[in-house]
Amino acid sequence: MNSMKRVLVAAGLSVSGLVAGGSLPAIGLMAASAATVKNCVPAQIAVTHGASQGTAGTIYYPLVFTNKAATCAIFGVPAIQPVAGNAHRAVGPMASSLSMGQMPARHVIAKGQSVSVAFGVVETGNYTPSTCVARSASGVMVSMGSFVHSTYVHLAIIVCTKRISITTRLITAGRTGN
Repeated sequence: MNSMKRVLVAAGLSVSGLVAGGSLPAIGLMAASAATVKNCVPAQIAVTHGASQGTAGTIYYPLVFTNKAATCAIFGVPAIQPVAGNAHRAVGPMASSLSMGQMPARHVIAKGQSVSVAFGVVETGNYTPSTCVARSASGVMVSMGSFVHSTYVHLAIIVCTKRISITTRLITAGRTGN
């Protein structure tokens, strides 16, 4: 038997051993059960924010998506628009996604569990006043496809109105945005 055939036979025996030992079916069963979980709907997701953390000119706020009902799945990048006043008027550009080109992970979240995103707000002082034109926002409107319709989150921040000064990314497991 040539060496290529030996490698293929050895690989086949290894996979057969895994199947016989129960490892592969368990992995397949977990993936299959996660795949059968229905997607979350807006009525079951509450959006809040966590404590801020600062690094190198950017303050990060975890935006937390908590499931209030039966186990469901969620994935993607939230759209985030800073707003001002009771009428929630848009203030400056929407957040840019730092996850362009990345594949979103599907997160299955049980009742009471959360996923989050690190929402970044660049210090407006990092820009010249004329290229930024800083303005206060009283909060952000957050949406995420069919999972979260436009939801207001109170969060006093200062953003640029002439350039993008906020960022978002793919949601991740847990409440910290990391």
